[in-house]
Amino acid sequence: MKCTTVFLVLSMVVLMAEPGDAFFGHIFSGLISVGKHIHGLITGRNHGEQEAMKEAMREQEVMDQQAFDRERAFA
Repeated sequence: MKCTTVFLVLSMVVLMAEPGDAFFGHIFSGLISVGKHIHGLITGRNHGEQEAMKEAMREQEVMDQQAFDRERAFA
């Protein structure tokens, strides 16, 4: 019974703080935003970021190869 009372009181607090349309509007806009971000990740819309990541990976591979060559020359 206490849990039910707490739930109802907290529900009333939330609904009083944000009226129905605004509360559900926040949830709806949040879901749309998440969907757009997921779609962007899947389709790869951020071409500039992907190119920067590829360049960073190439640089890392070069540094790894140099470190490997130094270790091999040292041994």
